[in-house]
Amino acid sequence: MVYVWEFEFFESGGYVNAWPCPPMEGGTFGVDFDDAMDSAVDWLSGMVDAHLTDGLELPERSLGHEPRHGGTVIAVAVSRELGDIPAMTAADAARELGVSSARVAQLCKAGLLDSWRDGTRRMVSRASVEARKEDVPSAGRPLAVTI
Repeated sequence: MVYVWEFEFFESGGYVNAWPCPPMEGGTFGVDFDDAMDSAVDWLSGMVDAHLTDGLELPERSLGHEPRHGGTVIAVAVSRELGDIPAMTAADAARELGVSSARVAQLCKAGLLDSWRDGTRRMVSRASVEARKEDVPSAGRPLAVTI
């Protein structure tokens, strides 16, 4: 499916900012217009992927926004499907992380891994597994704080 969203592109602080028009919040930037456009595409792809994996609808889209920061409003489009998201099965994610499948299920339920159902299989986004590997919590309970 093709998703279209308007972004306002404007210069500020030596960068070109790309802010999605309401009701989306956040934004991105680049060192020049082409870099900012690439960042806007990546930002929109990530936002769509997050909504697809969570089974949520994107906010209502509207077009024809006026610039709020003195820039130019440009429509950005991405073509995304759930199958476009690099993923692995929950069993493969468990092997990658060195944990049990039950632990992967817990991490998915807690929102610490992005996952969705593909028929009877639980799929886990490769990006969330890689992020988890980079930010591995230490084993055991946290130390008690003494005052």
